[in-house]
Amino acid sequence: MSYDGPPGPSPREDRDHAATLMDAMRAALALIDDVEALRVENRQLREALEGRALIERAKGMLMARRGCDEATAFEMLVTLSREQRRKVRAVAADFAASDGIQPLT
Repeated sequence: MSYDGPPGPSPREDRDHAATLMDAMRAALALIDDVEALRVENRQLREALEGRALIERAKGMLMARRGCDEATAFEMLVTLSREQRRKVRAVAADFAASDGIQPLT
């Protein structure tokens, strides 16, 4: 009987195993990156939807109080947002929160 070295996997098997583990780790890290990107996208979409709802509410309030159409109500919000250098959704949120009492210039 001849002795070929210590028992266990050969150096080649060790390299193959290490390469397989590295590939699995890279795949896991890529999945983690994908999950994080999806979380960010989900948060952005949620914020956009909430902002859209605020804008729609403010437009409805303006339409009811001023007797204007939807496009005019939106233009009023846009004009004010430009004047105040704020986002339309922030202007709409303030207006909606004041139940339309806050005057729009």
